[in-house]
Amino acid sequence: MKNKINKDWYGKHKSNEELHYASMQWKSEVKFIEDEMVFLEHLLGSNYIDFLHDGLYKKIESLVNKISIEKKSGKTYLKMIEEHEMVLSDLISTKSMIDNKTFLLKHYDLQEELENYFYDYKELKKNIFNIVEKVMREKKVKKLIT
Repeated sequence: MKNKINKDWYGKHKSNEELHYASMQWKSEVKFIEDEMVFLEHLLGSNYIDFLHDGLYKKIESLVNKISIEKKSGKTYLKMIEEHEMVLSDLISTKSMIDNKTFLLKHYDLQEELENYFYDYKELKKNIFNIVEKVMREKKVKKLIT
């Protein structure tokens, strides 16, 4: 029988395995975002001349700065997740998981922070795609006219 731990939020219980699985999911998502950011930077760079032509220099500069900030945040979150996993491992090995409310609160706080990070990144990605789509459509229209 697995030990269930009261997380003290949403009235739910989670096992050690579920807590570990959540941290593995977070790590996977942050690493995926890192890979996507490389693609987004390339996408912005490959259309840079078109953006300049359309007067979007300031907007693109702002987006590139936001990507840089998100990259730094991602690296910070990866370190936090790894530290969190090490603490979880120690707590499991000493069988003191059930009594450690501090860890559970930290888990919840980290979960909230990561959810905000994921949301902010998705908004950034949506903004980038909207601008690229707009520029690509205008470029296509210009090719049709000439």
